[in-house]
This record gives sequence, structure tokens and C-alpha cells, in this order.
Amino acid sequence: MEFNTKNTLQDALIAHKFLINMYCQYGIECSNETLRSIFAELEKVAMQHDLKIFKIMNEKGFYPTTSAAAKDVKQTLTMHTKMQEELEKNLKS
Repeated sequence: MEFNTKNTLQDALIAHKFLINMYCQYGIECSNETLRSIFAELEKVAMQHDLKIFKIMNEKGFYPTTSAAAKDVKQTLTMHTKMQEELEKNLKS
């Protein structure tokens, strides 16, 4: 198989998704606050790189997307905000 631009970008995107998941898992399971902060920062940087790769792929037509209706976006944000508030409420209890 020839490794062309599309294959290279797909491979990079898959690798970054893996890194993001691992940094998140390590951070969650880490009891040392310094290490937890380092993993959170590494996750943030990997997510920034992931977004750059996605944007390049999307611009080249390698990762097409469709726009969501504004009402669907609002509904999703409302749902996740409520879930976050409920989680924070339960954590304080």
C-alpha cells in the first residue's frame, strides 16, 4: 500500500486520538497532582494537534462533515450542561 497524503493524515489522526485517550486515562488514574497536571497539558496539546490534522483533512475532502442545525447544537449543549451540573452536584454531596 502506498502511503500518500490521505493515509499519512489518517495515521496521524488515529495516533493522536490514541494519545488523547491515554493521557486522559493516565490523568484520571494518577494520584500525584503534578503528574495529573502534566497529563492534562499533554492531552490539551494533543487535542490541538488533532484539530489541526482534522481541519487539513476536512479542507482536502478526506474527512467530510455536515453542519448540524442550530437547534440540534443548542439541544446538545443544554443536555451536556445539565449532565455536568448534575455530576458536580452529586460530587459535592
